[in-house]
Amino acid sequence: LRDTAAFLAAAVAANRAAMSAMEARRQLAERKAKAQAEVEEEKQKREHDRREKERKKKRKEKFKEEERLQLLYKEMEEAKKLTWEQKVEREWFALEFAPPEVKDNREVALCAINQSGLALQHCSVELKEDKEMILLACANSFGEALKYVDESFYRERDFMVEAAQAHVQSLKYADIELREDEDFIRECMEKSSWLALGYADKDLLSNERLVLEACRLGGLALRYAAKELHEDHFICLTAVKQDWRAMQFVAKKLLYDLELAEAAVKHTWHAFACLPDKLRANRSLAHDAVADSWCALKFCSAELRADRELAKAALQQSWKALEIMDPALRSDKEFAMMATRQNPEALKLLPPELMADREVILEAVKQNWQAWSMASVELRDDEELLQIAMDQNVHALEFASERIKADVANVETAMRGDWVAVQHTVQPLFPEWVHDGLSHPYWISITEGPGKSVRRRKKPGFKDSKTDDLPQAGKRTTKTTVVTTTVTTTTEST
Repeated sequence: LRDTAAFLAAAVAANRAAMSAMEARRQLAERKAKAQAEVEEEKQKREHDRREKERKKKRKEKFKEEERLQLLYKEMEEAKKLTWEQKVEREWFALEFAPPEVKDNREVALCAINQSGLALQHCSVELKEDKEMILLACANSFGEALKYVDESFYRERDFMVEAAQAHVQSLKYADIELREDEDFIRECMEKSSWLALGYADKDLLSNERLVLEACRLGGLALRYAAKELHEDHFICLTAVKQDWRAMQFVAKKLLYDLELAEAAVKHTWHAFACLPDKLRANRSLAHDAVADSWCALKFCSAELRADRELAKAALQQSWKALEIMDPALRSDKEFAMMATRQNPEALKLLPPELMADREVILEAVKQNWQAWSMASVELRDDEELLQIAMDQNVHALEFASERIKADVANVETAMRGDWVAVQHTVQPLFPEWVHDGLSHPYWISITEGPGKSVRRRKKPGFKDSKTDDLPQAGKRTTKTTVVTTTVTTTTEST
């Protein structure tokens, strides 16, 4: 019986374990199914939101398209009521669809050509032969209107000169015989622009006299000259004197020519920055460039950046020259004084040893009291410097030494200007008082004002531990200051 009972007990335990395992598997399957259902529901929701968003987008686009079509239809209805003259006045390309009698109307054609010279292509044949109309179209189309006229105009010398006056790009339609004519190109350059040389025949680009005249009108005309003329010293010098940018077209061997470099630098200091290293080491060129702008010092050689005269000339223009000059000159006291007189920000560029120089800091503090914040620790203990800074702003006390901040006289001076300056004093101001009310959070709470809740009036006989812990007024020393009076009033009010 005992064996049977044990067997039955074991069977029951095994059955219970099996049932527990089945229940656990069922619960796990339910959780998985629930999680899968939630994921599927989330997917369906996202899909629904996406479709709804697409529908809204399509409705919005459809609404915009309907509005555009309505506006277009309205414009078409209004356009039907307009005359051709009014249509051309609104848009010049309406002339393309106008009837022949409108295209032959000179006033209508002028109205269209004034908007764009390309409207000449839609004018009548008679108007395309009108020189006045053609020249106006050239001026309003960068010369492109000439491709719509008869080619016989390309061979007329006087007409092409007038076309070049309207716009120099008209010369690209000139006949080859005219482009080979030296006198024609010269006349176009004189009456229009030196750019006419670019439309000359290749043989004329080797003509020294013609190229020289072009370079006198515009230095950049050197770009069109033949390669052998880029080595001609006189032509290159003439071009550079007219425009320093012509230096980019001179031959390599002339890039080191001192006379050309001087002519370029006289125009602007930017030319100095484009010179080879050998010429940028020339003191005369560097002096001319720095005299034009202090920025030229950056492109000088290392030896010239250490030149005292050049550095001084740059520093007289801007204190920022300290940043690009030689570090040895940056440590010079005279240069430091010159820079700080211009702007106290120059202190940021000075070495640490000059930050401890009293004369330099004094000059900077006179310009701006905030310069005191960059002074050395020793100079922040100077009461004369403090007085100069506080005459400008009493909050200069914030950068003073601990000794000065602990001096009640200095605190009084600061508070006369702005009582909130007391927050810059040493905390606590009176160490023997535990609750003196001079902590930084205390003053901030006063400036922010009382809270929303209103304190209840103290009942008679109520003992305030904070008030009782403070020393009595009668026991205080005879040396009463503005600060102690303020504390007393606050304590009594509380």
